[in-house]
Amino acid sequence: MPLNQTFARIESCLHRGELALAEQLLHSIRWSTLNSPPAHRLHALLWQLQGKTEAALKAFSRLAQEKDTEGAAWLAVAQYYAAQPGVTLTAPIFFGQLAVERLRRSPYMDYPLEVHIETLTSCNATCSFCPYPTLDRIGTKMSDALIDRIIGDLEAIPRTLPFGISPFKVNDPLIDKRIFDVCAQINRRLPNARPRLFTNGSPLTDAIIERVARIERLQHLWISLNEIEPETYQTVMGLPLARTLKCMDRLHCAVVAGRFTHPVIVSRVRDCSSADDAFVAFVQQRYPRFSTSVMPYASWAGQIVTAETLAIPPTGCGRWFELSIMSTGQVALCCMDGEGKHVIGNVTTENALAIYNQASYRRLRQDTATRLGAGSPCDRCFQ
Repeated sequence: MPLNQTFARIESCLHRGELALAEQLLHSIRWSTLNSPPAHRLHALLWQLQGKTEAALKAFSRLAQEKDTEGAAWLAVAQYYAAQPGVTLTAPIFFGQLAVERLRRSPYMDYPLEVHIETLTSCNATCSFCPYPTLDRIGTKMSDALIDRIIGDLEAIPRTLPFGISPFKVNDPLIDKRIFDVCAQINRRLPNARPRLFTNGSPLTDAIIERVARIERLQHLWISLNEIEPETYQTVMGLPLARTLKCMDRLHCAVVAGRFTHPVIVSRVRDCSSADDAFVAFVQQRYPRFSTSVMPYASWAGQIVTAETLAIPPTGCGRWFELSIMSTGQVALCCMDGEGKHVIGNVTTENALAIYNQASYRRLRQDTATRLGAGSPCDRCFQ
């Protein structure tokens, strides 16, 4: 087995808490990894998870001394949790914090990893797990001039730095007839941006499918389906299931025919029942060319009462490295601040990148160790 695959398997074992198996795999390849920093980092993490903290920190320190940025990031995370005896360290917690630490040491400290632009606050669904039905900005349309200005601000991002751009926030972007012109502007003016689209699927006519297919560098088309029983779907989404499935049938035919080449992901907000598995089986059987995603309920920064309550992870948050612009021009703290209760700026009067780099927001992503120490609303958000 190639080393990279073995490393991936070891990491998977660590995630599942199978420490003995991870140790066995590391020993099985020890002679071929004598000068392999990835192997040594994984071994040091294994020690820390086994409670051998002193040995782990020494190993991480040796790796960091080699002026390896990655090694320095691992050391910083290891040192943080070594100083937090109240935290039961697991591999998912370590790697979650490591992802944030990598961002802190990257150009994304200065430029957003992703930008959300809500061009029109409108959606034809009334999903029970989404704050949209109670928003006070429903129907608000961002002006063409402001969209142009935001894209102009983003042109200052170095062309060598890739970033994501989502022309939506709490809305279905396919409802806005301008969305394809907006995507064309993004393609033309921001060659390092990778757009993505999110929809409930019901607006997918043949004409819209064809236009989505022409968007360049589209990361994916994400369809929030959630339910496969007509009555439940109507209750949860406020839409007729038959119409949505007919639209998805059209899209799948376009994928099979090669007319639509972008990845398609179909998602469900889970309820931890047998319906989760039934959903995956249904999508795989009816739409074999689509991927599936079953996600936990989002608390929307405490703005939604969820059916599933998860512990707030003792890690930082990757969403601190995003800009979430509402149709009003106000910039919300993050994409989970659906109602826009925590505004950090306004692009109608400020440069988008200046808002991203304002002192308080920069301090949040640079100096705040975890969301538990970030204050409201981060300390109430488990997504």
